[in-house]
Amino acid sequence: MKSSFKPSFPKTPKAPAAPPKLDNTLAQGKTSTGSQPVSKPTAPAKTTGPDKTPQGDSFKKPGANAEASSSSSRPNINAHDLQGPQVQAPKLSESEVQDLAMGRTPGKGRPATVRPEIQKVAEEMKAEVPGSEILRFTDQGGHPMLKKPGLPSGTDAGVCSAMTSEWIRTGIEAGGDPKKGSQAFGKLNDNHFGSFIDKQHAESLQGDAIKHQNNANLSKLAGIDSKLEKLRETQAQRNGLTEKLTDPDLSPKERQALKQQRAELTQDLKQGMAEVKEESASVAAKQAELEKHTHAFRKERGGGNDGVHVQDYEPIQSDFPHKLHAATQQDGHYRVGLRKDGDSAEGHVIGLHKTDGKSRLMDANTAEWQTNSHKDLVNLTAEHIERLYPNYSAFDVTRYG
Repeated sequence: MKSSFKPSFPKTPKAPAAPPKLDNTLAQGKTSTGSQPVSKPTAPAKTTGPDKTPQGDSFKKPGANAEASSSSSRPNINAHDLQGPQVQAPKLSESEVQDLAMGRTPGKGRPATVRPEIQKVAEEMKAEVPGSEILRFTDQGGHPMLKKPGLPSGTDAGVCSAMTSEWIRTGIEAGGDPKKGSQAFGKLNDNHFGSFIDKQHAESLQGDAIKHQNNANLSKLAGIDSKLEKLRETQAQRNGLTEKLTDPDLSPKERQALKQQRAELTQDLKQGMAEVKEESASVAAKQAELEKHTHAFRKERGGGNDGVHVQDYEPIQSDFPHKLHAATQQDGHYRVGLRKDGDSAEGHVIGLHKTDGKSRLMDANTAEWQTNSHKDLVNLTAEHIERLYPNYSAFDVTRYG
């Protein structure tokens, strides 16, 4: 069982002390200054089950503490008096129709309503990392488009991969300028969320196709190994016959029979080796083709940019902040992949943009963030892992741009 942890990088001090947050089951110890931490009040009992991210990961729902807003008196207005000349409705584009369906102003767009539980956990993380700023909420799990029935394959667990890919693309196309990159991504998130669904679906189909072809190629390779094993047995039999033919006491009839058997085995070996050579060439060619497809697939995951796999999957343990800090030293955009145990286990993706100044984080389940430093970026990522993804066991890192 993976032990919980706190980000181990010292945090920038904040002016007034943040109010204590609800106990989130982390092991209590001394703070980075050596003082004992303030005890945290116990969370009130919940009467309803926890909400979940699209990947099925739970987070606590805030208590009902919102004050009821009082309704203001409104003057009676005659709707007939507001009617002007009747004109033909303009022809709307598909995206504008989509905006209207989502309750947005065509061409301008407004983000979908953020769930209270997401706002709560985001504010708690913001308090833990002084200087961090929420640029915009993403909250894919609360988006109406992902709640509709009949979603295309590959989108039932959310569109985090597509959102991260587009976030990286818009950031790189903005020349690495955090503000411009954030603005470009915001237009997509607010106006064209459906494009994330389409992209996630296409990525899923492409990934499944590569996986299917790779499995088929591995099966052929296993067949070649099986044939080679039989050929080795045949070679051993042939060697045994050659050894018997050295016996001077063999009769002419026995010698002839042994030679005939050896000739048949020799023919089997020649035919078998020819088949293995041909099949091996076919497997090698298919493997080269798959490598090209895989490269294109990974490039598309980086918004059409070539990437460098900085770190293969490593366990998420107490040293996670140090590993992530070491893997994200260079300026650029990063794709941090998370996965649970098992070959077909669920996964999640978080995007990072590291610069010498302001840095950014984008988690499709919470928000797009800005931090003052690389250290704060790492600490904010660790807060996400701790609070939302405690059941994920490994992570990898790819750099783009």
